[in-house]
Amino acid sequence: MNTKIFNLLTEKLNDTFNLPKYKNITINKDTVVDLLPWTPARYRKFKDAVEAELALEDCLFNGPLLKIVDTLSERYILRFFGEIWKPRTDDYNHTGWQLVDEVNRLNPKNVLDVGCGYHPFKGRIQNLVGIDPYNDHADFQVDILDYKVKHKHDVIIALGSINFNSRDEIEARFSHCVDLLEPGGRFYLRANPGITHKTGPYVELFPWSFEVVVDFAEKYNLKLLEFKKDANERLYFVYQKL
Repeated sequence: MNTKIFNLLTEKLNDTFNLPKYKNITINKDTVVDLLPWTPARYRKFKDAVEAELALEDCLFNGPLLKIVDTLSERYILRFFGEIWKPRTDDYNHTGWQLVDEVNRLNPKNVLDVGCGYHPFKGRIQNLVGIDPYNDHADFQVDILDYKVKHKHDVIIALGSINFNSRDEIEARFSHCVDLLEPGGRFYLRANPGITHKTGPYVELFPWSFEVVVDFAEKYNLKLLEFKKDANERLYFVYQKL
């Protein structure tokens, strides 16, 4: 769940129904929003405030709050990565263009770029396939959880793409990547330690740390080969599947 958007909606709903006659109303993730005692004016004010804050239009507020949050989060992230976010491959010391030679030296047969964005490594890294649910430059416009193939990959790259929402959601995607990796294969990651995007304040970031990186190595039977700081305060780390 995107807690930033959840907190925004909870705050706006509590403000909307902050009157003595509504004291028995409790706002939580299971609250069915369209069943609240709305008046047309009150609903319009709430809707306008949320849409203005998220820079979204035609938002629907039907069903449980958790479902609404998930829908708004998906739309917000789609807009952010489809219209606002721009790649900064030139900025990075370890996960920029240098990574091309690093991977190609392994002579890989199947390379997967998870969340490839504008697919900058296409044509540079051999035998590369890029997936991304938000960017049509990808070979397959699909979320990693929906990318299910029979073959394994000897290299997987995830540069900032396994970084959103709760730890449970991070682990689901991380675990699926490990399942797609050949024994002995390498998993290259860049991660944000929780620094808010200035142009995307409602993108919910999971705060990666060295402790989390080590914990995942132990939990998913991986060997941590490298851990370094990259540009823009990002973390760079490489696993090998045992």
